[in-house]
Order: sequence, then C-alpha cells, then structure tokens
Amino acid sequence: MTPDSIHSPLNVLVVNADSSSLALMQQTLDDKYVFQGISNDENGELPAAFLQASDVLLIRRETVDLPYLEQVKQMIEAARMPVMIFVDDDPSRLAPVAIRYGITSFIVAGFEIRRVPTLIEVTVERFKLHDALRSELMKSQEELAARKVIERAKGLLMDRKQLNEQEAYRSLRELAMRQSKPIREVAETLLLYSDILP
Repeated sequence: MTPDSIHSPLNVLVVNADSSSLALMQQTLDDKYVFQGISNDENGELPAAFLQASDVLLIRRETVDLPYLEQVKQMIEAARMPVMIFVDDDPSRLAPVAIRYGITSFIVAGFEIRRVPTLIEVTVERFKLHDALRSELMKSQEELAARKVIERAKGLLMDRKQLNEQEAYRSLRELAMRQSKPIREVAETLLLYSDILP
C-alpha cells in the first residue's frame, strides 16, 4: 500500500457495492481515488490479486457476525492495508471486536457517498498511525530481546572466564567485529554452544 503518494490516486477495492453506487462514487468523487468493485464476499475471503492491487479495502454489508470478522482478520493480516466496513446494522455490537481484529474503521448506518472521501482519509491516517506504533512496538521488543540475550551471554563469560562485566561485553563486541556479525547474533551463538565451552 502506498497512501503517502499524493500524486497517484488511491485504489479503493469496494466489496458488495452495487454497480450504480460504484459508478456514482467514481463519477462524483475527486480523482484522488480509483474505485474497483467486487461482488462476492460471503465468506470474508477475497482473491489475493485484488488485494495486492488495492490501497484501501471498503466493505459494505447489511451486518456482520463473528465468523465473518475472523475471516476478514486473517485476510488483512496478510494484506496489511486499511480496511473500512460499512454495515447497515450491528445488532451484536461487534464494532469493538472489529477494531481489535485490525479493521481500521467500522461504520454503522453511515454509508453516504458524499462522506466516503473524508472517511477514506481518516481511515488511511489511522492505519498509518497504527502501523507506525506497531513498528515501534516491534522494534522495542526486538531491542529488549537483544539486550536480554547479550546480558545472558555476558553472564556466561563472567562465570566461565572470570571476567568482569566490562571485560565480558568487550569480548563479545570484539568477537562480533571479527566475525562482522551483530553482537546479538554472536551472543546467541555463544549461548547455543555454552555446554561445550571450556
């Protein structure tokens, strides 16, 4: 998905919209969007080729149930794109579940063509924010895991080689430089073979 490109129109895949609504959207909305329609969405699965060619997924349904949302969740985990679901009614109050499942916007009784551009913009921005937070969280988790591995390797060297903490870290760093590898990778290898260390 490339929503940051302000010169290229966003490709919006519209699911379950009738042909007249789709044509009206394309005619009345500005040229920032290109709309493509697909009708069959009963099980929440869409052809991968359609998803890969789209920047935003817009789904229209009378209502949704939990199995449908679970199918959509699996689909968008692979696609990683903003997803909007418009429903006429939400009797089971599944909107919070939909958001937890990664659906970016869940709109009840609110499909009006004139509102679609604004809702798309909000959805794309929300997706970008969520994706940035997700990336930052993953980076933090990876850094924490790396620190834990390095600390364990330092502890092993301190115990086996009778080194202090600074000496153990220096040994790891020098070994990493000699092997042209990240220090975490060297630490993991050291821990893996710790049983055969003298």
